[in-house]
Amino acid sequence: MDLLNIIYKLKVTQIVLVLILLGFTQQNLQAQNHNDGYFNPDSLTQVTLSGTAIVDSSFMHPVYYLDTNSNGTADYILNFGPYWYKPDEGTATRPADGETITVTGGLHNVSDSLNIVVVYKINGEFWRDAYEPMWDNMGHHSHSGGHHQGDCQGYAFGFDHDTLTNITISGTALVDTTFIMGSYYLDQNGDNLPDYFLNFGPPWYVPGNGAKRPENGEQINIAGGLINNDSIPMVIVYRINGVEWRDSNSIGNYLGGGWADRNMSDSLLIHSTFDDNDWMRIQPGWYNSGGMHGGGMMTDSLFFRMMEVFPQNIPYTENEDVFAGYEIGVFLPDGSNNMWNGGGCGGMMNFNSSIDYNLHFSEEQIAGLNISANNIQAQYWDPQSNSWQVVSNASVNLSTGTVSFNLSTVSNYLILTTSPVTAVEYEGNDNLINSYSLSQNYPNPFNPTTVIKYSIQAPPASSHLAKGMNDAGFVSLKVYNVLGEEVATLVNKEQAPGSYEVIFDAANLTSGIYFYQLKIGNFLQVRKMILLR
Repeated sequence: MDLLNIIYKLKVTQIVLVLILLGFTQQNLQAQNHNDGYFNPDSLTQVTLSGTAIVDSSFMHPVYYLDTNSNGTADYILNFGPYWYKPDEGTATRPADGETITVTGGLHNVSDSLNIVVVYKINGEFWRDAYEPMWDNMGHHSHSGGHHQGDCQGYAFGFDHDTLTNITISGTALVDTTFIMGSYYLDQNGDNLPDYFLNFGPPWYVPGNGAKRPENGEQINIAGGLINNDSIPMVIVYRINGVEWRDSNSIGNYLGGGWADRNMSDSLLIHSTFDDNDWMRIQPGWYNSGGMHGGGMMTDSLFFRMMEVFPQNIPYTENEDVFAGYEIGVFLPDGSNNMWNGGGCGGMMNFNSSIDYNLHFSEEQIAGLNISANNIQAQYWDPQSNSWQVVSNASVNLSTGTVSFNLSTVSNYLILTTSPVTAVEYEGNDNLINSYSLSQNYPNPFNPTTVIKYSIQAPPASSHLAKGMNDAGFVSLKVYNVLGEEVATLVNKEQAPGSYEVIFDAANLTSGIYFYQLKIGNFLQVRKMILLR
């Protein structure tokens, strides 16, 4: 199972290590730990359950259960997140003891304990969107709604946002990991309640200089840009504990977006807020009197915004193997988004000049994919045919992690897709998979060392892959945690065909699930291992 699916498609069942590995057996103690918001769900099956709420108030913070068969005992633990979590819309509240409720949420199966439901809705009202791209919530929410999983709305906020104010704050990190990505907050006054939301960007954003997101309870110092656009002020993080997290100069006046004028003489480059390598360039001469989808003339100026979101935030992708998704907004001077022309999402506009696109994917995003340059595709949503269209002129560069192309259209949604490498992937029956192998580590689980074996075999002499295989090839063997963060580099050098083994020492790591990835040229393979303390 690959790391990308761990982060996005949630296909792997994760053990709740903190409880099971430490041997907690008391049901109430398990429940308390699973209601505080500090565990990492990675395989949640959506369920809808009805029954009677049971609230245990004997702890510092209440623990919630659900009795579904009316026998007076708990059948599920209900995880509403940290005790201080409240939804940012609607009027939903935690239930009272004895209240009859219906909850929709993600079912997390736990050995030797009650199953846990991470609550998404209670009595039909919104509680949490597990896939909300909170790093994009930097505008005045002028769109038609942010929580849109399955109901075709969007996150682009156009040019309507607060002015960033430089700020430096210190306090205790509070981390809510009941979302798919951790939500980071800062308690400045020591009351164990969040005073600021810390925007570190999407989970795959890593600055590359050793800076890391904080642990829950860690004392930190943050320098960043303040936005007062919600009940909890947001700080876009520039530096953490004196180490740069991102360059504030890359944000620009419009948080990555920009205005295109009908008579402009220079091209306009806009980029997603947390990745300067995700960009689109609008060329002069773009104005098209009949270019608005659904009819009508373009205005003399348009505001463009490009946002990278979770693949699950992109509609219509049920039959696509998506590993990166992008939402593009094109706003009129009145603040409306023309990509939602007619009240629905998925719009498209035609322009007189070509639009250059550059979509960037990081090693963290593809760490677990068996992919090659032959099977990555860029696609855009075509509302006229109600289908995804493959970009025929897309160029893939695995060394830079970019897909570049040009179109004369702007679609509301772009995606990058791939499919698993098959046994016969290349011309003439070449078998790339059989040329390399990565074995399961032994022992597994392990503490604190384990052995990883791999082999590099020369393909048949008739194969075009055989050329140069008797010489050294560059081999990379790395270890990642469940967030896609690199924690160790075991091999990073040229190696000739043969069998190899390395010892991985995890003495400095915490208990949990880790992934080790073998990369040789365009070949990648990943396996999972468990560190038990």
